[in-house]
Amino acid sequence: MLFRNLPPRERRALALLALFLGAVLIWTLLWQPQRLALQNAERNYRDELQLAADLQRLPASGGSQPGVAINADALPGLLARTSAETKLNLERLDNEQQGRVDLSLDGALADLLPWLQHLGEQGVEVSSANLEVNPQAQVRARLVLEVK
Repeated sequence: MLFRNLPPRERRALALLALFLGAVLIWTLLWQPQRLALQNAERNYRDELQLAADLQRLPASGGSQPGVAINADALPGLLARTSAETKLNLERLDNEQQGRVDLSLDGALADLLPWLQHLGEQGVEVSSANLEVNPQAQVRARLVLEVK
C-alpha cells in the first residue's frame, strides 16, 4: 500500500534496489558457497593424485630382500604400507627427523611382533616402545623407529 503511494521514479529506484539485493543474496547464499566447495574438491583431488603418485614411487615391500637397509626417505611409506598389510591400524605417524619416525598403532599382538621383526630385517630399529596389551592380546603401541 505504501509502495503504490510513492512517485514512479522512487518506485523504479526501489524495484532496482530490490533486484540488486536479490542478485547479491543469490551470489552470497547460493553461488559463492558452491564455488568454494568446488575449489576445495579440486584441491583435495590434486592432493590425492599427488599422494597416489608418491605411493607409486615407494619401493615395493615384496621385492625387498631381508638384510637390505632402506633409505631414510622411504621409512614413512614402508611403515604405512607394511602396517596395513599386517592388519595393524596406524593411528599416527610423525617424522621427527631424517630417518626417525614416531608412530602410534593398534592391532593384534600376534601381528605386531612379526611386523617388528620384518622391519628389523629391513634395517629399521626400535628406539623406544610403549606397549599396552589387553587380555584379548590386542595391543596399543607407541613406537619410535629409526633407520640403522
